[in-house]
Amino acid sequence: MEITGVSSKAYTSAAASVEEEDELKEAQEENSAEEAKEYGVSAKASEEKDVTDFSSSGYDESDVEEKATNYLKNIMFVNNLTDESSAALQNYLNTFDAADFIKKYGPFSSTAEISAAMYAAVGSLIKQQDDE
Repeated sequence: MEITGVSSKAYTSAAASVEEEDELKEAQEENSAEEAKEYGVSAKASEEKDVTDFSSSGYDESDVEEKATNYLKNIMFVNNLTDESSAALQNYLNTFDAADFIKKYGPFSSTAEISAAMYAAVGSLIKQQDDE
């Protein structure tokens, strides 16, 4: 079977178009590699799948102490607490031991986990005044 009516010019044009696409793709890959080097990332790393590695404890003692302090201060500021409740929460804050808290309730990987543990630890100390 013979194909007639196709000029060599059309074939050459199609082949050139494919070659241009290949060259464009190579140029884009080179630009990506250059940008990756500029930001300190290897080109190979950008091709790999993203993998997230979670540690067993995302928060250390200073982070837990900060979050616990903020939690207690918010409770004391926002709620209309009784004097006894405020004093008990302030005493708990003054004697707070982050290492012991982590040992009892941790390890923690989010602020929400710390807040839940704080509620478990001090929930019984929170007493609101009755509005009369």
